[in-house]
Amino acid sequence: MHNSTERADVPLLIPRQRDQNLSTDPSGPVLREHIDAMIDLHPGGLTWRRTFPGTLDQVPHARHFTRYLLADSDHRHDAELIAGELAANAVRHTASGRSKGTFIVEVTRTTATTTIAVYDCGWGGVPRFGRLFRADAEYGRGLAIVAALADQFGYEGDEETGHQVWARMVQPGG
Repeated sequence: MHNSTERADVPLLIPRQRDQNLSTDPSGPVLREHIDAMIDLHPGGLTWRRTFPGTLDQVPHARHFTRYLLADSDHRHDAELIAGELAANAVRHTASGRSKGTFIVEVTRTTATTTIAVYDCGWGGVPRFGRLFRADAEYGRGLAIVAALADQFGYEGDEETGHQVWARMVQPGG
């Protein structure tokens, strides 16, 4: 799903804000060069974080959060899927899914990479990328999907303090 075609001369259409009035705010498309210039203003790129209640009904909200932030990115669809898989794993396999549990979704964007990270509350299994599963298995494919979509992936942390599970995608030409 990695899109290697990129045209700098084609303007990107950014989703309209709910309360944006097009008749008084004719901002129109945003050029990729302008987005990259805004990202480059901050050493290390731009980072956004949001904390979600640790329930499965919050996973679609985590996906939407990621999709919205990356609306102009070539990796928006892959990043949305990765955020959903990592968020669901945090809720299903760690203390994030227990009473009063939470998980955090972090999106970090530079001009060269996009990184999606999910922080959990710990006390669960250690993420195992590359685990084998049966062909007819209904569960257990989430990290395999993440590994297939990302250029780099991994985790940090432990059971007591929680984990940061992350996936990084390199921008085409990055």
